[in-house]
Formats: sequence, structure tokens, C-alpha cells
Amino acid sequence: MEPERKRLLLLTVAYGQGHNAAAAAIAEEFEARGWDTRTLDPCAMSSPAVFRLTQNFYNFCVRRMPWLWRVTYAQTDTADWAEGVRLPILRGCTRRLAEEVKSYAPDAIICTYPLYAYMLDDVGITIPCAMVVTDAIEISRPWIKSHARLVCLPDAESYRLMEARFGFFDSACTTGFPVRRAFTPPQQRSLPTREDLGIVYGAYDSTRRVVDDLRCLLTAYPGCRITLIAGKRAVRMRCLLSREVQSDRLRILDSTNEMDVLFRSNHLYIGKAGAATVFEAYACHLPVIINYALPGQEQGNLQKLQQDGAGVYACGAPDLLHTIDTLLASGAARWQSMVAAMSANNTRGAAAAVFNAVFHRFFS
Repeated sequence: MEPERKRLLLLTVAYGQGHNAAAAAIAEEFEARGWDTRTLDPCAMSSPAVFRLTQNFYNFCVRRMPWLWRVTYAQTDTADWAEGVRLPILRGCTRRLAEEVKSYAPDAIICTYPLYAYMLDDVGITIPCAMVVTDAIEISRPWIKSHARLVCLPDAESYRLMEARFGFFDSACTTGFPVRRAFTPPQQRSLPTREDLGIVYGAYDSTRRVVDDLRCLLTAYPGCRITLIAGKRAVRMRCLLSREVQSDRLRILDSTNEMDVLFRSNHLYIGKAGAATVFEAYACHLPVIINYALPGQEQGNLQKLQQDGAGVYACGAPDLLHTIDTLLASGAARWQSMVAAMSANNTRGAAAAVFNAVFHRFFS
């Protein structure tokens, strides 16, 4: 008789892509090791209407009022989340989470969003719980102050800064940011030139600035090919850039399940400093140009890229063109150094490191 498979419950939330991407990579790794996994978003499950409102607020801040997100993020850093989960608006979510835990009876729980760890504390669930932090360097207090028995940090610098800020805590370890196994470097990638330059562009900035950037890129680099990930603005972008789309040098997608393929087959990523995108680019050795970083946690992701020499910041079309010219100069020497930096700081083994940390902390 085969031994019963262990069960992992993953708790995530759909604010941006980082939380869900990390959860998907962890689920993939644990399933490959013979575990059963279940991934839940209790906020969306318990109060879908309220959750959509908070999602819309987050997206509004990202697109239109990043300063408002800076204020909101600062408040979350200082708030008492242990008391916050007792607010009436969150009680339904806490009850739903407790019901799901009781029904599934997992052997371990991993949270890629800190709120759930405080909910588990509040209802007295004693199943071993780990937190997987989904941003680098700029990490807020709630990730650290729950009763989770394990906190997995994305890099050594984050560990050092957390220790300096909060003091030594033996629950923390460095694992890297988990990415799915599909994100691998290409066997061979051609050197970028003005006549052969492949770009993946994430449209997070204002529509006007995105259109300006794309038109300048296509004009400045005659061999440039761009894939634009436009989200809900895809139809509008196709209308505004219809001539460029017809030239076959610009492809516009609303979304894609093949970001790994795009990252392997292009030379640059241009876009926002979201954790999932940044660390997936690391895994594919794809140099990054950040043109937008949400105040708060994403500033840390940008800082990591800059410290590693794996990415740069460029704001506005003139700065973007100057940056790319610099990367392409002298046989793309700067671009090659960024690829080498990506390789030296590769985090492709992070999901396995999370598995090992959970297994040794909870089951050895």
C-alpha cells in the first residue's frame, strides 16, 4: 500500500502577478516531489465584490496615482495586521479560510501574501505555515511579524536588510523568488543590433507614453521587433498603432501564457518592476529596462536589478533610446555584461529551495 501523499495548501491573492506566479511555481515543485497541492485566493472567494473593488483601487493607483499607492503602502507597513484581520470586513474571509483548511487538512501551508498568516493566527490554526516573500529589498513589516514558522526571502540583500531593521529572527532563510521551470535561458541568443533587436514591452505606463515609446523604438531601430503585452488596453492599442501593427514589426497581445517563450526569443524586456517579471527575466538571462516602478515594494526590485548590474531605469522615449544605444554600443558589450549578471544571480532553483526549507523545517 502506497503511503498517503502529503498535502500543501497555497494561499495567494491577485494583486499584480507576483503572488500568483510564486504560488504557481511552488505548486509545480511540490507536485513534482509527490505532494498534492491546492491553491486558493480566500479574499476573492469570500467577498468577490469587495475584492474587485480593492483590485480596481490597486490598478487605479498603478495606472493613474502612484503617489496614492505610496501612502497606502506606508500605512500597511505600520498597521497592526493582527488586529486588522478582526475588522468586520475581513471576518468573512477569515471564516472561509478556516473552513478550507479544515476541509483540505493540509500537512503544511504556504502564504505568498502576508494577510493570510495573520488570519491563521487569529483562528488558532497550528498547521505549520511558511511565508514566501514576493518582493526584494523593500519588504514591509507584515511579512515578518506574523507567527509563521518559516519566512523565505528572495535574496541575501533582503535578508541583511530585514535583519538590520527587525533584528535576527531564526525563522528567516534565503531561497530566491520561485519561478516556474519553463523559465530557462535559451541555448543560444544572438547579439542585439540596430538591425536585429527583439523587445518584449509591458504596457503599464500611461497610454500616451506607451505609444510614444513604441513609435520612437520602431523609428530608431529599423530591424526592431516588439511584442506588446497590453492587457485590457489591447483593443485600444491596436487602434492607435494600426499602421505599426500592419508593418508586422509590432505584435499586440492582451495577455499570454507563453511569457517564457517570449523571454527566451528576445533581447530585452521593457516595463514595470513587478517581482514576477523581474525574477522570470533573471531565470531567462534577459536584460531589463525598467520604465515604471510602483512606489513601495517595486522600488526594491529595481534596486536589486541595478545593484546586480542586470537592469537599468529609463524614463521617457529619449532616455529609453539613449539607454538602448548604450547597450548596443561596442558589439553590445553592456548588454552582454547584463546577461552575465543575470546568469551569476540566477534564481531558477528557488522553488526547490522553498521545498527543501519547508521539508527540513517542518518534517525532518
